[in-house]
Amino acid sequence: MNKIVLKTIIIATALVVLSCGKDKKEPVKSIPTQQEEIIASDVDLNVTEARSEVVFTDEITGKIYSQYLNIKRGLVNSNYKVVQQEAKKLENLIEESEGTKQLKATAKLIALTKDVKKQRDFFVTLTEETAKLVSEADITSGEVYKQYCPMAFKGEGGFWLSDSKEIRNPYYGDKMLQCGSVNQTIQ
Repeated sequence: MNKIVLKTIIIATALVVLSCGKDKKEPVKSIPTQQEEIIASDVDLNVTEARSEVVFTDEITGKIYSQYLNIKRGLVNSNYKVVQQEAKKLENLIEESEGTKQLKATAKLIALTKDVKKQRDFFVTLTEETAKLVSEADITSGEVYKQYCPMAFKGEGGFWLSDSKEIRNPYYGDKMLQCGSVNQTIQ
């Protein structure tokens, strides 16, 4: 065999062996959906400069309000998983009575859905029921802010409760984070 042919074969073989590990293609990663990006994000859009620490004479009302705020936080961040988890905790916290039947049923509906838009629809009723409970309760310190966005639900508007005067809109999340105003202060 010719020396040049032999050298060419050896060089070609060496190049193939050396390049085998370098030619592997990385698996194609799917582009994350907006929902997956938000879930993976460490940014909490619900953070405000000041919060009102509300203390109720009834401990259960305080826990229900706190869980409500956790659900609101999940909606502000458009994170359906957080909303589901917090709604499940709220559902388990509420002892069913005639006065809390609707509140418990709504928490259950929210916990069962993965669609943020539907969770926001159910949040309207959750807000109404929580507002009734909070309005009837004795608050020993702090304030609850009832806030309103006139653009929510195709211009019909929507209320929510907050522990801050600063607006963090649960109906639009980052799309219209600060759309709304304080409609009422409950003390």
